[in-house]
Amino acid sequence: MRAIRFHSLGGPEVLNVEDAPEPQLRPGQVLVDVRAVGLNYADTMFTRGHYFVQPKFPAIPGMEAAGIVTSVADDVTDFRIGDRVMALGASACAERMVANARSVFPIPDGLSFETAAALPVQGLTACHILTLCGRLGRGEKILVHAAAGGVGTLAVQLAKRMGASFIVGTVGSPQKADLVRSLGADLVVDYRQDDFATRIRSEIKEGVDVVLEMLGGTDSYKRSLSCLAPLGRMVVFGAASGDRRGTLEPIGLMHKNLSVIGYYMTPLLERRDLCAPPLADLANAVSKGELRVIIGKTYELEECAEAHRALAGRTSTGKLVLLV
Repeated sequence: MRAIRFHSLGGPEVLNVEDAPEPQLRPGQVLVDVRAVGLNYADTMFTRGHYFVQPKFPAIPGMEAAGIVTSVADDVTDFRIGDRVMALGASACAERMVANARSVFPIPDGLSFETAAALPVQGLTACHILTLCGRLGRGEKILVHAAAGGVGTLAVQLAKRMGASFIVGTVGSPQKADLVRSLGADLVVDYRQDDFATRIRSEIKEGVDVVLEMLGGTDSYKRSLSCLAPLGRMVVFGAASGDRRGTLEPIGLMHKNLSVIGYYMTPLLERRDLCAPPLADLANAVSKGELRVIIGKTYELEECAEAHRALAGRTSTGKLVLLV
């Protein structure tokens, strides 16, 4: 089968289309004929060796896809051959992939493979950081960093849906600011032009109740925490700046009774009760037109390296998708 593979750590230049062995089905797994692959910033970290999991060469990147079930293990009863599914699992950038059945979810009628591939990672992340971690309540205020990205565009819409009274989004260009406003943000700050912390404190004297922080680094943590109201919560779910060694001052948290919560999706996939219901709700809302999935651009499999350049350079908006 055709797959994107790399044989050493590096940037987009190490990615190539190659013939790869067919994936082998194991107990508890489903084999999927991949039609579309959702790309994530974490994919660029994986190829560089900066992710939680280290690649084993030759490695295939990618962690989410949409397609059709072509085979199931004998002990799998929830899926049948021919089912249209979203799948979370390793080595997604290929014509076929295997995934644990607990990390496979049905695609509702009316939802394309392209849109379905854009939902699992960033949709579940947005749901979890708002509910499980951030515990956003009706009438609360929230700051969403990277609001024009895949997680951010969904988080802004979901926060509005949950009854947030004021939504702030940070972006890196005027064009992205227009998009985020159209999704429901009340205030959008271009971090290349303004200091977001100064701007937020001037606009919202009491601060926000929740910050969704994925920039990383001591400076960003400090400025994000300064935006929080008493009893506020900062959810850390990434380190796009590349700085994974950011530090916090516990005494500073105590003064305003602040909380810092980390989020990493992979362990939660063991809990289907925490993943299947919110993803089904998201997919149904998107299929009915109640939520928008912003797909910035689609690429052919052979253009995976180009897509990684767009992700790494932060020039993309919304979700990038590979068509297989």
